[in-house]
Amino acid sequence: MMKVLVYGSGGRDHCLADKYGDSQHVDKVYFAPGNPGVSYTPKGQRGLIERIRIKDFKEIADFCIENKIDLVDVGSENPLEEGLIDMLNERGIRTIGPRKEYVRLESDRAFTDDLLRKIGVPKPEYRVFDDPEKAKEYVRNIGYQVVVKANGLAAGKGAIVCDDVSDAIAAIESIMVKKVFGESGNRVVIEERKYGTEISFFAYLDGMHVMPLKMFAQDYKPAFDPDDRELIEQFGGNLNTGGTGCYCPHKEVSPWLVNRIIKEIVNPTVNSIYNDLGWAYKGIIYFGLNLDPYDRLDVFEINVRHGDPEWPVIARKLSTDLFEIGMAVWDESLDRIKQVWNKQHYVDVIAMEGRSKASKGWNKGYPGRYGKGHKILGLDKIEKGVAIYFAGVDEDPEKGLVTYGGRALHVIVGDSTLKGAREKAYRNVELLAFEDHNNNGTNCLRFRKTIGL
Repeated sequence: MMKVLVYGSGGRDHCLADKYGDSQHVDKVYFAPGNPGVSYTPKGQRGLIERIRIKDFKEIADFCIENKIDLVDVGSENPLEEGLIDMLNERGIRTIGPRKEYVRLESDRAFTDDLLRKIGVPKPEYRVFDDPEKAKEYVRNIGYQVVVKANGLAAGKGAIVCDDVSDAIAAIESIMVKKVFGESGNRVVIEERKYGTEISFFAYLDGMHVMPLKMFAQDYKPAFDPDDRELIEQFGGNLNTGGTGCYCPHKEVSPWLVNRIIKEIVNPTVNSIYNDLGWAYKGIIYFGLNLDPYDRLDVFEINVRHGDPEWPVIARKLSTDLFEIGMAVWDESLDRIKQVWNKQHYVDVIAMEGRSKASKGWNKGYPGRYGKGHKILGLDKIEKGVAIYFAGVDEDPEKGLVTYGGRALHVIVGDSTLKGAREKAYRNVELLAFEDHNNNGTNCLRFRKTIGL
């Protein structure tokens, strides 16, 4: 029996640990640095998944050697960019995830956009700027709506969708001058705004082969539902987030569209990675796509890790053993893996920090400033068969499990129909509450109500 270590602490990483725990080959999953929510789950309570509070890369490598870990899966972009895979490989440890050099596909949008344009993969018109004044002059002159993107990593929040010139100028000012995303805003990519349906498409690479997952999901980036006008006004627009929910299978899933995505986007990109760049890339690639009303596909982002919240719903839909996929990535044998998908529909509703009382004034809630330390209530009421993946949580010696991040919990439900999955997901998220200790114990949990519609 095998041992796996998942490195990360969010909902996507908890889902990875949970999925490896389902493998017939695995009898132990370590979750590092993890989060305390895992101990509130059945797999955590029986010791199948164990949290290891180690963050330092060298200590992780030492732990893997001492405990004879068979495979390490790194779920998040920051440790990948900081070179965790490189360090583990130098110690002879099997891994899933790209080496530091290859993270450039996500951390340098301009590099990736130029690569895609060169090989003819469809994407929106774009320009790259280092100077905020030249960027502002550009958006004043072009006349069409744009998206302003920080060039570097920004935890899934670095794109600002603009309705008009004033929005675009404000976005440039926010990213390049005020540096709301830090050094990632030293350069911006200004891209033509597209309308249509968002598609999240994944492919595993083993350095020789590619295995596109023949299933895809729809992510919901905006912070609020379209009719939440008061909140949208308070926040100065419907801000993009790291994701407020997701569903799978996407309403547009069909063999025809899957084949188009593979032919037009995945294969040319992977061919360029292997042959033009010469990278022995081992891990997953996530393509953020737009399908417009005229059936044109465009790539608007490429990420080098599992999506969040896309991965949790895709993982629930996937019936192939994840450990077998992981080992095939390492062994360069993905061509032997058979994909199996169950017939369920899955909905993921994210429980977020809403408006809460601060010691002085008020917290507007995620994606703005949010409170922490709110006791999480109602977990004992969740229906059987509902998966809770913990993200922004912590443990308090008196209160027990409390909120720590803006996106605290994933509530994921499967059903034979999308309608049934939605109804059950919302029925269960409404059983939960975040107790606002500064406001007479009122509930400060917030969630979007239109996921899956």
